[in-house]
Amino acid sequence: MRVDERWDGDDEDEPAHRPYVDGAWGRTANPNTADGELQNLAAFGAGLSRLSGPQRTAARIVVWALLFGVAATVLIGVLSIFRLW
Repeated sequence: MRVDERWDGDDEDEPAHRPYVDGAWGRTANPNTADGELQNLAAFGAGLSRLSGPQRTAARIVVWALLFGVAATVLIGVLSIFRLW
């Protein structure tokens, strides 16, 4: 029996397993493409919005640290191009 087949019809309350499909694309995108990256970012944001308490605080710190790292990298790259560093 395949994994995605239901065992029997007794559990009518339980929904059938369906893969996550983003409504904007209407399909799951290849994660190695720009569409896939955007879909992954949307799923990441949706997961962060459901957090609360200490987990939300920790996630915010991690996200801000990543944004700071990206900004610092861009700034150092621009300064290096113009040899101001």
